[in-house]
Amino acid sequence: MPKQAGYKSYDYTEADHTFRLVVPEGLAVVRGILAVGPYSGGDSRDYYQQAWYREFLHVHDFAFLGAKGFYLHDYRVLQTALKQLAADSGHPELVHAPYAATGFSAGGGFARRLLMGAPDRVIAAVIVGSTLKLTVKPTAAHLGTPVCVINGEHEHGKGEAGGMAALLEPVLADYRPKGALWGWMAVPGVGHEFAGQEVLAMPILDAAVRLRYPADGDVRKGPVKLKPVEPEAGWVADNTTWMSGLTAIAPARDFKGDLTKSSWLLNKDLAFVYRAYATYDRPLRIASPRNTDARDRVWDAGSSVIIVVDDSQFAGWEKLELYDGAEKVGELAKGPAQFIVEDLKAGYHAFSVLGTDAKGTIRPSDPVLVVVRELSAASQSAAGAKLP
Repeated sequence: MPKQAGYKSYDYTEADHTFRLVVPEGLAVVRGILAVGPYSGGDSRDYYQQAWYREFLHVHDFAFLGAKGFYLHDYRVLQTALKQLAADSGHPELVHAPYAATGFSAGGGFARRLLMGAPDRVIAAVIVGSTLKLTVKPTAAHLGTPVCVINGEHEHGKGEAGGMAALLEPVLADYRPKGALWGWMAVPGVGHEFAGQEVLAMPILDAAVRLRYPADGDVRKGPVKLKPVEPEAGWVADNTTWMSGLTAIAPARDFKGDLTKSSWLLNKDLAFVYRAYATYDRPLRIASPRNTDARDRVWDAGSSVIIVVDDSQFAGWEKLELYDGAEKVGELAKGPAQFIVEDLKAGYHAFSVLGTDAKGTIRPSDPVLVVVRELSAASQSAAGAKLP
């Protein structure tokens, strides 16, 4: 295993608000900030230690920003904190760095607050366990920022789409026809809880940085002008089909459903993950790895992963197909329901399975996340030296 990189942290406190900036050692220029807000009464300052967040820093040359006691407060408090953290860390470019934002519960409100306060600087936001309450009239910058809200089916009451539907559906109904790059979903069987929602959140943020951060962007020269996203270039999920057995997805330009009841996604890969995650009554389940394993475990590039599927509720299947995002990476015509994916490339891999029975019925599994890191040059040399 390669030696884990070191990190330098810097704290800032104002009244009862405490922020922590974490920068990977040796990072000369911080290109952006992964902001992960805390739940009410929680503390996200050390969340950078979780693999699904930590590896994001190394892939994109970002710093991490966590907090304690900061919930939907004035955006100016955060601006003041960043100015001091920029000075303390020796990274003056931080005052111009764009955000990739997420968080659970009140932390989702933290991400939403960033979106409301600085839409030109938010690359994308994934709001978990919260709402998309608008505190300002949305501008073109707000509408053009990719946003996904992930709730639990049983959050704040039970119902077809969970109690959050009454809060979120009207927002999408108003702004999706106006071009808002927004969407939401309710995770089946989940309440207001941590449940590995990063399986969709982190691939969204990763894809957004790759798409929106300009190749010539230099945060040392001032704010980075993020690249716009054409709505027609994305994919759309039909929110009315979550309970149909297979959530309907389509390229945005081909979507024929009700736009007011739809969710926009950056690309086909994310649409496949969304489909697996949002569909109710899934008879297939990926038993290993578990969805929360990626919080603590990271695979090395070039390694293999075994995907074990629990097919006990889908007896008599005639075909199982394994997808990495939208790419099919395996197919089975008979048991055991197990796949081996070899030579993993660095990045986020969200695996899901589509099963087909004798009647042609197609049903998905839940998705699981596997995080893969690039080996350092020294580690690659050491590995090569061990070869016969």
